[in-house]
This record gives sequence, structure tokens and C-alpha cells, in this order.
Amino acid sequence: MSKIISGFSKFTKEQKINWLTENYFKNKAETANIIKQYWNTDADLQELHDDFIENTISNFYMPFGVAPNFVINNKTYTIPMVVEESSVVAAASLVGKFWSTRGGFKTTVLGTTKIGQVHFMYAGNKNELENYFNLNKTELLAATASITKNMEKRGGGILDIKLVDKTAKLENYYQLHVTFETKDSMGANFINSCLEAIAKQFEKEDIEIVMSILSNYVPECVVRAEVSCKIEELGGENPQKFAEKFYQAVKIAEVEPYRAVTHNKGIMNGIDAVVLATGNDFRAVEAGAHSYASKSGEYSSLSHCDISNGIFKFWIELPLALGTVGGLTALHPMAKLSLEMLQKPSARTLMQIMAAAGLAQNFAALRALTTKGIQHGHMKMHLQNILNQFEATDKEKEIITAYFDKRTVTHSAVVEKINSLRKPKVNWVQFLDENSIRTQLLKLNKASKPLFGLMNAQQMIEHLSLLMQISNGKINADHYVSDEKSARRKPFLDTEGELQIGFRASILSDEPTPEKFETIEKALNNLIAEIKNFEVHFKTEKVENHPFFGELDYEYWKKFHTKHFTHHFKQFGLV
Repeated sequence: MSKIISGFSKFTKEQKINWLTENYFKNKAETANIIKQYWNTDADLQELHDDFIENTISNFYMPFGVAPNFVINNKTYTIPMVVEESSVVAAASLVGKFWSTRGGFKTTVLGTTKIGQVHFMYAGNKNELENYFNLNKTELLAATASITKNMEKRGGGILDIKLVDKTAKLENYYQLHVTFETKDSMGANFINSCLEAIAKQFEKEDIEIVMSILSNYVPECVVRAEVSCKIEELGGENPQKFAEKFYQAVKIAEVEPYRAVTHNKGIMNGIDAVVLATGNDFRAVEAGAHSYASKSGEYSSLSHCDISNGIFKFWIELPLALGTVGGLTALHPMAKLSLEMLQKPSARTLMQIMAAAGLAQNFAALRALTTKGIQHGHMKMHLQNILNQFEATDKEKEIITAYFDKRTVTHSAVVEKINSLRKPKVNWVQFLDENSIRTQLLKLNKASKPLFGLMNAQQMIEHLSLLMQISNGKINADHYVSDEKSARRKPFLDTEGELQIGFRASILSDEPTPEKFETIEKALNNLIAEIKNFEVHFKTEKVENHPFFGELDYEYWKKFHTKHFTHHFKQFGLV
């Protein structure tokens, strides 16, 4: 199939998926299954979601969490949050509870005016344009009567229309600057419809309308949220020092744009999560907030702090153009649930709730940054994401979470710990269990082939017996091993590590030793005898020399033989 396609929007959902998998994915069946597994089993509900946008093929899930214990203007809220970033909800919850015992959040709406503009070009006399505007202003308002009728019943509508001269910045450029009150509606469709009606009424031969569109910069639709308490009530070992560092952190964000961008991004972590949960437009909110942060001509912090007179005060002012009726808020079941959770707020109240969430998120980030560092808490939360990525079991999560309780969390460290837990446990051979050893080795015969190495089955048995004889003091293996080498090598016997393929003490020959006994059975009987002698020998002897590890006592010889037997049992596939 071609990757350039016509009429794609007319395809059924199945046809769209087929076209995508054919053109962009290697495993077509698996891709289609992943896409479809996120469909809602309720066909009507899925159809509702399909109709939100165009060319829908599936749903993209985001976690829906809640942050309880927010006291805002003496009213308690549990705030819904939709966000994929770990630690956001946890931080908001902790801060909500922290300030709930210190007076809570105090919020005020400073304005709810929204803005739209008709952009046009006019090359004529400015005075004539002004006269034309003034004469027709009433007609411009009248042109929107059918649109504004219902909004005016709710106390909203068009507040004013102004003619603005922008020719100093762009030749022949003017605009009609229109201000609106949209009450509980975000009002995008309402504003744009009014603007288009105004533009149509205003346009004439020498006025060229370029476009009519709302602005997401709403510096008169602003909310303020604040927390405050005595510095001594902040808690911790040194609340005064904490307050001073916190204050400096905010001041840095006020004067340093590089820091301010990240600072404000943290604020928007909290706000965007509530915007998404309530079905509002997070892109519009983001654009408005960041432009407001630049209103002085330089990008700066949206939050501010004061610690004078022994009082810690932390506040935020930012524009939030929101709605609680219409649009997705009225269609998406989870958005409706979120608004009900928030006790069915007006748009003004929702502005205050979101501002509190943003301030809480900022407080949490600055508290972490100025004390333990941002990664301490963030990586603890990120730990769960890593564990989920590797499909850790509940038991693995319990072990690994406890392991990192007082350790630094890094991706590589977590992966290493997961791998260590999942590393197959060695099935060590219990060489002192004579019956088990005999049963296993009787499975071998002259035709048995090794999985590695050159020894045949009988040579392997006789080799095990040789090392048993060395430990039993029957063969002199006084090959000198310095104390330094022994100290370096012996700790290996205390580990779970196995003898590597090819391991060989230097006194042993490269080639297998010729068979000593006539049959495997006789060689096996000799080995069993040496195993019995091992226990007897160390009742009187303290140590025997190993040609590689040096002097070993009974316990270390046991560890060696366990590894040695296991190594050679694996050689012939017995374990």
C-alpha cells in the first residue's frame, strides 16, 4: 500500500487500522491487538470517545488519581488529577495535608474577562476609520444579538469593543479588541462566533479582514492563591533556615529565565493534571500561563514568596480560562465525575481549585529542592515505573522497594537488583549425600557425552575422586599458594558464583588423566569411599592445602567440593 492516501477519513475504523499496520508496522497482528485492547467493551461509550476527534482508532489511557485533604477557603476538597508523571499526585497530596493544618489555601478571583480580536488591514485615513468604528459600534454589538442572547441571561456577553491601532508594529494593521464574560463556559466557540459576526458587519471595501479569533492570553482572567503561617510552624529541624532557602529559590526563579521555565513547569504539573481531569483545554491554559509569566518583557516566576516579620507567605497569580459547562466537560464521563467530585464548582471556583493545586505542586518541588533534592522523592516514585516496565511481581516489588528504602534509586541499580533476583538459583549438588550422588552418577555410561570439556564420564568421576583425595590428605598437593593469593581467591568460595567452564588448577594436566579403574562402577565406588573418608579425616585434621585456593579448613573444603561437584554434574547434564 502507498503511504500517501486519499479518502482516509471515510475509512471505517478497521480499515484505518489495516492501512496503518500494513504501512508502518512489522508485526501487523500484534499491533492491531494492542490498538484494540484499549477499546472500551461498551460499544456506545467507545463510540462517544471516537466522536471526540477525527480518525480515531483507539483510546490512549492516562492515570486518573486523586489528591485529598485540600482545604481551600475553609472548604475541603479531594482534587482529581490526570497525569502520567510519577510523584505529582503524591506531592500534591502531601502538601494539601500539610497546609490543611496551617489555615489551608486562600484564593481570590481577580478577574474573569476573556479576549477576542478581529485582525484587519486598512490603508486609508485613520480618522475616517475611527469615525466609521464609532458610528457602527452599536451595529457591531447588534450583529451578535442572536449569539449573545443566552449568554446574557446568565450574566455574560460582550463587555466592550475597542479599535486598536497596531500600525507602528505592522504597516496598515489594526484590530477590533473585544472583551467577553463567559461565566461558567470556557467560551471558545461563543467568542469566535461573535467575532466572525462582528467582522462580517465591520468589513467593507477598504477594510480587509485577515482573521477573527479568540486570544489565549487572558491577563484579566486571573486568580490568586496563597498559603501563609508563622515561620516556626513550618516544622523541621530549622524552619527559619528552610524559609530563607525557600525564599531564595523563588527569588532565583523571578530573575533567572532558565530556572523560571522549569519552576513554572512544576506549577503546571499540578494545574494541567486538574485541567485534563475536568475536560478543559490544557494547551490554552499552558499558553496563557507562560505568556503571563512574560508580561514584564522577561520570563519570570508565576509564584512569589515573602518571609518578613516572622511570617512565611507563598502565593501565585496566573490566568486560567476555564469552563464547567459545555464542551468536553459535558460529554466525557470522567470529566463529569471529576466536577461532581469537586462539588460541582462554578468556573470561578474551579479557577481557585486549580491555582491551589499549582501552588501546592510548586511548594512541594521547592521544599524538595531546598532540602533533600528533587530526585530523592521523584526517583522513589520512578522506582515503581521501572518495576512495572520490567513486569515485576508483587514479591519482587516488595523486596526491591525495601532494598532501596535508604539507597539511591537509579535505573541501572534497579535493573541490576531485578536481574539478581531473577537470576536462576544454582541447584547445588549435595556431595555428602552418598545415595543421591550414586543415583545420579549411575545414569552415566561409556557412551555419555559431555556438554563441555574433554573428559569422558569415568574420567570425570575419577577427577572428582582425585580432588576428594587431596582434601582427605591422601595426595600431596603442596603446590605453594601465597597468603596474598589465597586471601584474594578464597572469598569466591563464600559466594553464589559457580566455577567457570575451563577452570583448572595449574598442577593439573591440559589433557584428561587416563582412566584408573576398569569400569565406571568401580570408579564410582572409589568416589563414594572418599566422600565417607572426608568426614572422618577432618575430625582430626584442621586444614589441607588446595592447589589453587591455598589452605582450606573443613567448611571451606565443603564449599569447594559443592561447587566442584555441581560444575561436573552440569558437564554431563545431571543438574
